[in-house]
Amino acid sequence: MAANGVSSGARVVSEEEARAEAERLLADPRLHVSERYRAFLRYIVDARFEGRSDTIKAYSIAVDVFNRPASFDPSSDPIVRIEATRLRETLQKYYDQIADEPGARLDIPRGRYVPVFVERGQPPCHDEEGELQEVGLPAEEPTQAALRPVSGNWRHLVMGGAAFLAVSLAAGLAYDAASPKLPDTQQPFVALSMNASEQDKAAGEAVTEDLAVSLARFGTVRLHSDAAVSSSSRDEVKQSFYKVRMRYAEDERSISLWWQVSDAASGEAVWTDEERRTVAAASRDDAMRDLVFAVSRRLARPAGIINAIELRRNLPASTTGNVCVLRGEFAVEQRDAAGLKAARSCLIATIAADPSDADAMATLARVYVWIGRATGDDSYFGRGLELANRAATLAPSSPRAALAQLGVQYQLGQNEISIAAGRRGVSFNPENADLVAKLSMVVFLTGHWDDGVHLARQAVEIAGQPIRDASFVLILDEYRQGRYSEAVFLARQVAAPDTPTTVLKLAAIARLGDRPVTEQEIAAARLQHPDLDQTVAAMFSGARYDSNLRDVLRAGILEAGLKMPEVAGNRPM
Repeated sequence: MAANGVSSGARVVSEEEARAEAERLLADPRLHVSERYRAFLRYIVDARFEGRSDTIKAYSIAVDVFNRPASFDPSSDPIVRIEATRLRETLQKYYDQIADEPGARLDIPRGRYVPVFVERGQPPCHDEEGELQEVGLPAEEPTQAALRPVSGNWRHLVMGGAAFLAVSLAAGLAYDAASPKLPDTQQPFVALSMNASEQDKAAGEAVTEDLAVSLARFGTVRLHSDAAVSSSSRDEVKQSFYKVRMRYAEDERSISLWWQVSDAASGEAVWTDEERRTVAAASRDDAMRDLVFAVSRRLARPAGIINAIELRRNLPASTTGNVCVLRGEFAVEQRDAAGLKAARSCLIATIAADPSDADAMATLARVYVWIGRATGDDSYFGRGLELANRAATLAPSSPRAALAQLGVQYQLGQNEISIAAGRRGVSFNPENADLVAKLSMVVFLTGHWDDGVHLARQAVEIAGQPIRDASFVLILDEYRQGRYSEAVFLARQVAAPDTPTTVLKLAAIARLGDRPVTEQEIAAARLQHPDLDQTVAAMFSGARYDSNLRDVLRAGILEAGLKMPEVAGNRPM
């Protein structure tokens, strides 16, 4: 038996042939399997071709394919083993029926779940002894006879069982030590340095100190000090390190901060920019605060400069840790189904490796919310709430934990608790415009119009530029009050509108009553946003609106001629 599970003498086909067979098999109507088994097949095939074979374990399959909770225990729930046995039998029957056709064959060796591809006509893969079995678990369920103790020998059985367990655990630990580890990443280091004239030196030092505090609050980077330890040779992925050089200057009318980000390893300058604020007679401190907030947000928000560079690193899809968290956040913001699925796997692996990783817990909670909304499976919301609360317990001041609690509790109809979590997060992170914008959305959608608009404007002021969620609130407020022309005007000012903003613009145009213009705009929107109808469904079947807002939204969506699902009211699920 080969180590990869291929029978002796069987010829493994090329990667190209394997990929072709996988796609052919999944598309063949002669393979009579349910969507559940098709999803199982797709999951293990994708992981195998993406170089993530080491992640194809009973736990990940149970959570990702069969929707088991993160607390799933393979030793008490044999679902994966049972379903894998049935899938193997189905595949064997299928290939027996097409035995005369040339090509490759997909096998799932017993005792493991990584698919192998061999030539057809070869014998099926045999059992894989000792490969990927759960430590201490038998291959089959024990019989009642095996469970009955033999009279007079029970002490020997107990002692023998204890010895076997010790050997099994030792073998399991040795296997873990020899197994390939998933590449892991940590938050990047950032070092700050300031240059200023003698007369501006004190102010420059104050800006540096405030910027350090502000960067730390975002929780996405680590501040470098002389005592920081460089990455060891045992690290799977080289630690990122960025230097931020700054030059501060001020005059009677304004203050400015020139800054440049460079990669410490290569010395390459990756970004250079300047922020300037006008100083009024009594607002110098406010101007300095706004300056610091603007720069820290540009640098350290999840979609900021440093994290955007981290996301572009050429790392495997199975990479755990910080890059996995960033990928999960990106998938949530983009509502990317494939990205959400991939993020779920690596986030679960990240938490398994470090059960105290609050960032991974918070991000996985948000991923679960959107998977739940997309699939209609409410159980995801309960899992998300558990993770969000654990993240908040581990890191009470974390903006990611606050975002997770805000989103999950709102989804569950716990509006006041959701808003309280968001306000607590903002109090710890006043410069986090994205968090303020998310809070403004929840506050507004639950009927607190003026407060929601105030928070949206506050978010824009902090950021110094429009923010998607804040813009949506401001447009929606104009729409709610029947000022449809103003709503359309604001929507057209959004540089790269997402699909929900486009849907709101179309509803406002429809309410203006010009049908030819409405149809023209809808045709253009469908070209730019192929997911238009799906987005309407996601916006209105998953969100919880104040009843008055629900009614005016319904009217505009219907007049526009878009697909209109039943809108959920502002009530618990």
